[in-house]
Amino acid sequence: MYGKVTKYFSDKGYGFIRGEDGNTYFIHKSNLYGEHIECGYYVHFKVFINGRSDYNAKSVIVIEAPERKVRNGKKHK
Repeated sequence: MYGKVTKYFSDKGYGFIRGEDGNTYFIHKSNLYGEHIECGYYVHFKVFINGRSDYNAKSVIVIEAPERKVRNGKKHK
């Protein structure tokens, strides 16, 4: 499934993806497999069910990362 990262708390290691089906999926850093994500990134992921929720994301792959804002003529990462 495809979706867009709507919130990601890197200090806490979790966030949320809005899937193409309109549902919101929980993502934990342990399911990123080395990928770096931030709000606004477009991703592909697999849906899985655990004991707490039917809406979880794993095997997350970044499809498109938006450009960073430019300050003082330089792109910031």
